[in-house]
Amino acid sequence: MPGLDGFGVLRALRQMSESPRVIVLSAVIEDDEMLEAMRLGVAGFVLKDRAPALLLESSRTVHAGDRWIDKESVTRALERMLRREAGEREISRALTSREIAIVRLVAQGLGTGVIARRLSITEGTVKTHLHHIYEKLHVDSRVALALFARDRGIT
Repeated sequence: MPGLDGFGVLRALRQMSESPRVIVLSAVIEDDEMLEAMRLGVAGFVLKDRAPALLLESSRTVHAGDRWIDKESVTRALERMLRREAGEREISRALTSREIAIVRLVAQGLGTGVIARRLSITEGTVKTHLHHIYEKLHVDSRVALALFARDRGIT
């Protein structure tokens, strides 16, 4: 697929007058990728490590006009989405919007100076916010804060 990734191919297929029914065969199906692929009309998802008979069954199901979505992948994706939503609710109750922005930037691995420039505040203000965030979330370092954010799907 020179010049196109899988999503580029899906977009091109969607433009066709008679778009084929597509099954995505992938080693890993990420939540966001699964949602985007569904928006682009994908009819099925199968993980590469599944038994060949499952691939055959999914092909028949999609050919018959139904959808095929690997139950294990969907279950994992839903669990991650629910954990992310719960984490966002938890953090929004504990922190101000500015503090949430700082948590997201810390989770991306950005340093105090970069965070300060991005938010148009001083480094001292960032440090003060971090101190308050640590107290509110009961963490004691940037690493612990980044892990807290990652575990809750906050990025």
